[in-house]
Amino acid sequence: MFFTEALVESVKKTPGEGRLCRNILLEPKEQMYREAIRYLGYKSETDLTPEIDDLVRKGLDEICSIAEPRTIYRYFFLDGQKPGDFSISKNSNSACSSGACSISLQQYEGVILMGATLGGSVDRLLSRIQIRNISYALVLDSCATAAIEAICDDLQNNLTAIYAAQNRYLTNRYSPGYGDLPLSAQIPLLQMLDTERKIGLSLTPSFLLTPSKSVTAIIGVSTVPQKKEHVSCDICEMRHVCHFRRREVSL
Repeated sequence: MFFTEALVESVKKTPGEGRLCRNILLEPKEQMYREAIRYLGYKSETDLTPEIDDLVRKGLDEICSIAEPRTIYRYFFLDGQKPGDFSISKNSNSACSSGACSISLQQYEGVILMGATLGGSVDRLLSRIQIRNISYALVLDSCATAAIEAICDDLQNNLTAIYAAQNRYLTNRYSPGYGDLPLSAQIPLLQMLDTERKIGLSLTPSFLLTPSKSVTAIIGVSTVPQKKEHVSCDICEMRHVCHFRRREVSL
């Protein structure tokens, strides 16, 4: 069974709690700075010239000032899962099986579906700057990517604390396109979160999110502690050729 079919068939039609957040404070952070320079292809801060350092910090300030971050999540109970029904794992029947995505629906009592976006203002800024200054546009693009990841990290940290108070444990988050989770999984995620109406997040015919600086993801929820795997470039099959891999990755 493919993921898109399994997820839709497995969740109850009426979800549990969820939350929409529109007024999110986005401020430049050192972690965002480190991620931005990694996306630019630099291995460490020592590799940067003073001019590039200034551009990155200027870019983070500009992205944080113009962005309109919004997030949404909903919890869905899993219903009718039987052993072997579906699993995104090494023996998955999903469209592509790399073993990099370890969430298995049958192991959890529920899933959290989440979406986040920086809003259309960031896309419009990137389009304008690309015409005038392609070098700065590349810097801004990296800063925007670092910013949306920071928003997602903050949301997941908050969810971890909320569910810990209920003696529930969360997995890492997995986004369509990661490992053996197909991009087509974007369709049910956006539909069940009603993202277009609630946070202005929609999908192109090729399953790409718009606005472009957006993320959707799935998080498993369990009643037993989860072994938290460090999300590392080491498990990625593209680590040998990826220009964005982290410095500590073994080749």
